[in-house]
Amino acid sequence: MTTPLDDAALTAFLEGQEAAWLAEQLMLVADEDPITRIRLTAAAGDESAVDQARTALLALVTEHSPQESGREPDDGDALHRGLDLLDDLADYGFEDESADIADEARELYLDRHGEDDSDHLARLHAIADGEDDEE
Repeated sequence: MTTPLDDAALTAFLEGQEAAWLAEQLMLVADEDPITRIRLTAAAGDESAVDQARTALLALVTEHSPQESGREPDDGDALHRGLDLLDDLADYGFEDESADIADEARELYLDRHGEDDSDHLARLHAIADGEDDEE
């Protein structure tokens, strides 16, 4: 039986690889994961990432089911991943656009799910209102 690589060993392996191979691997992941593609597009400074993020986040809010979601962020929670994407957009220079998307998503959330004490809504408020959401 083999033991999987821990994060440090995997990081060390990746650091030793050529840039072209790493880019190819990232593109394979991006082809299967729209959030990753948007994140990479934003990191490249492409403004199309803003519209892509808006579309993705609004769809996630629409598909979200508060009854099936816990109160704390969950790595497997799609809406939290979408909110993380807004944080990344801001980090890549799209701070105003990120706040605008959050404001639009907050209105949709309130229309669909109402005012609640969820972490999702709290994060939407923080991003839309430009508050520091450091954990």
